[in-house]
Amino acid sequence: MALLEELPWPMTGLGATERGLLELIDEASARPYLVKGGGVHPFDLFSVHNTRNERRVFDYWATGELLDGLARCPAPAVSGLNEGPFTLEVQNDRNRRERYAQSRLFLTPLGEAILAGREDFSRHNPIHRWWGGTELTNDRLWRWDPAKGALIAP
Repeated sequence: MALLEELPWPMTGLGATERGLLELIDEASARPYLVKGGGVHPFDLFSVHNTRNERRVFDYWATGELLDGLARCPAPAVSGLNEGPFTLEVQNDRNRRERYAQSRLFLTPLGEAILAGREDFSRHNPIHRWWGGTELTNDRLWRWDPAKGALIAP
């Protein structure tokens, strides 16, 4: 079931982990005392660093790629990611890793609208990723409806 929940949902165009990342950023924004100046640091979102991120479908590297996908696109849902993409090169370069770690993330207006169920990420950004053996693109975007427990064909 957890793997199906990672397919884009009908209202948001995001899977459960992506939506969870937005929710964690939103929660942190409501408590600016956690990070001086507000926002949340990227590594605070990763399940290995944040016990509130209970999703365990994606590993460390895949979670970084998901965050990149939310922040490094034509219409970002997340702002403030100072370094990237989330690759081994960034992790191995001390200065770049530090810039990445010190980023302060916030939701963009689109990110807020997605969380509120008023916008669909895939209407604003290209989708191209693999889910199991299925290539997901905007034209072939399988979705999962968690309320009905149903797979929705493109």
